[in-house]
Amino acid sequence: MKKTLLKIVVALLAGLSFAMPGIPYTDNSGDYVYFRDYSFNRESYVGFLTYDSGTYAARYFAPATKDLPPKNIELLFTVDPNKDYVDMTGERFVTQPTQEDTDVINYIHDLIYEFASRAKKQMAISSVSKDVSSAKAGRVTEESSVFMNSGIRAQEDFSQFGGAVFVYYDGYIPVFPVKKIVSNSNEVLFEAVCIGRIVSSDDTSFSDFQIPHNEIKEKSFSHKSKKPKASVCEVAGTKITLDENWTHAAENGDASSASSKNLFFYGDEAMLFVLHDADSGRQVSEYIKSVIQQTAGNYVPLADVSIVNEKGQTTVSVKNIGEDAVYQRFFVIREKEGDKIMLNMVVNEKQYNENRKYYRNILKNWK
Repeated sequence: MKKTLLKIVVALLAGLSFAMPGIPYTDNSGDYVYFRDYSFNRESYVGFLTYDSGTYAARYFAPATKDLPPKNIELLFTVDPNKDYVDMTGERFVTQPTQEDTDVINYIHDLIYEFASRAKKQMAISSVSKDVSSAKAGRVTEESSVFMNSGIRAQEDFSQFGGAVFVYYDGYIPVFPVKKIVSNSNEVLFEAVCIGRIVSSDDTSFSDFQIPHNEIKEKSFSHKSKKPKASVCEVAGTKITLDENWTHAAENGDASSASSKNLFFYGDEAMLFVLHDADSGRQVSEYIKSVIQQTAGNYVPLADVSIVNEKGQTTVSVKNIGEDAVYQRFFVIREKEGDKIMLNMVVNEKQYNENRKYYRNILKNWK
């Protein structure tokens, strides 16, 4: 269980960065996004993945229904990286296409060109304010702690989605920074459901992705002490109040001596880790993106992501759905003179819901 908690917060090493031609946002090799597409008559998902500046992957997946078998179409496509717009130069199918797949394949081609063209136009604007001219242009910046409700909202005509719609753009979304598309009546037509990264050539999380529907039977936990004694711990130049239910990783041999002083466990139900990044040059947005990205066996629904900026710090909360448990994760980052101090707390969701005030106070009292 402790290995599962650690897996959630292990930072992925930044790899080479690439961008779709014409789009001013870069992704790491292996970054991907999946969208739920409501324009189909059956539950359907469309995903895109970056390999390098000229090579990408696309996948359509529809789970089985009572009357239909599952549908899976995956292809690789190349573009000319020297142009400032998407010019597809070739494609190769990973799955064997059938004649009935033609319409879906053509639809994927349309999305590639449409998303690239529209994102280039909207995301090239370095900043957008809610002034009169922006409103008249049909483009405003939506600010919200609910991740899926924030971003640049542009009023556009999009024939693939029925005409006049609102398209939300956000640089956190890889490949094409399109977050969601809604109708004039606020009906969701297309939305990002997760972002992730494959970490090796053996990682099949993109090709195997599907929304987990199986119910997870959570194990029960109980606090070891009803009235535990609390003390202030100095961790990575900060102070945090923890009670005797928490133990240093080093006490149980769970981590190397170099990192164990900043790592605490609450049995198998929770983990807390504080990290000091001394002027590495990484932006706060890079850390946030790594938190909301999923990895193999760990689904992070974007619908449950919250990002709050207040009192000189950013707090990100996400839900991590693993193979045998669901966790609530909190990531708090502060920046001072180029240095960044980060707190990660991962708690079994059932235990968190039963002791919400207890865990919230730990975050609140971090100084």
